[in-house]
Amino acid sequence: MKLVEKHRAAKTGDNTMCEDHYFYNEHFAAVIDGATNVSGEMIGGLTPGQLSAYTIRETLAEVDGQADIEEIIEYINDRLQDRYKEEGIQQLIHDKPFATPSAVMSLYSHARKVVWMIGDCQCLIDNVSYAHEKLIDDITANARSMYLEAEIQCGKSVDMLMTDDSGFAAIRPLIQMQYQFQNLPKEHPYGYEVINGFTMAIDRIRTVRVPENANELVLGSDGYPYLKPTLSDTENALFNLLEEDPLCFRIFKSSKGLMHGNESYDDRTYLRIRLNEE
Repeated sequence: MKLVEKHRAAKTGDNTMCEDHYFYNEHFAAVIDGATNVSGEMIGGLTPGQLSAYTIRETLAEVDGQADIEEIIEYINDRLQDRYKEEGIQQLIHDKPFATPSAVMSLYSHARKVVWMIGDCQCLIDNVSYAHEKLIDDITANARSMYLEAEIQCGKSVDMLMTDDSGFAAIRPLIQMQYQFQNLPKEHPYGYEVINGFTMAIDRIRTVRVPENANELVLGSDGYPYLKPTLSDTENALFNLLEEDPLCFRIFKSSKGLMHGNESYDDRTYLRIRLNEE
């Protein structure tokens, strides 16, 4: 396989603040999305999402190319636990579960010809889209949308709300509370899987088989509302959306929107891979 295009950008425009990352070698390709920092905590100069994304990226370089997803997750979780001990944050995690470093990931295994979708991520295989969304995100996105619509009815403008997103402030407690649902069994309606150093709900992972004759694979974080076959088309789709719905509460409902001074509503990462080339 051959890496054709890659892009990683922070919503602020400052990539030192980006909580996304990517990985590529002859065995694996991955887009890793560290969870947004809703705790305000910094760990060794990194946000919790950055710590998890960076640790996962480093660990993938050491994983056996034939490994299955359970082996990979176990190896990553061991490394995350090592980091928690190094940073001395076990008590912090106990006291503030929403400060636990966590991430989601789309991971392609070239040996196994599958994409494992862990959490709310997406991929594109020869123009066929696959997503792995979670119910709890729909709830918070719709709650924020309703709150912002009410604010507008009360006289606030979209421009004002792009300076002070009261809708996000309203759902922040919900986002903090949703950490109680991480890695619960599949039958729980609000449960979802994340990589966080603890036992994962493996049965929640979506496995997408990649056909032997597939030509190209695109992996992207949810900082892109829509994945397209090329980076330029994907970027254009993003910025066209932000032109029409900058707060991301009508056309594309999200827990976050574009704020003044930022360039997008979320960090974003894109990988395009040609599968049948060495």
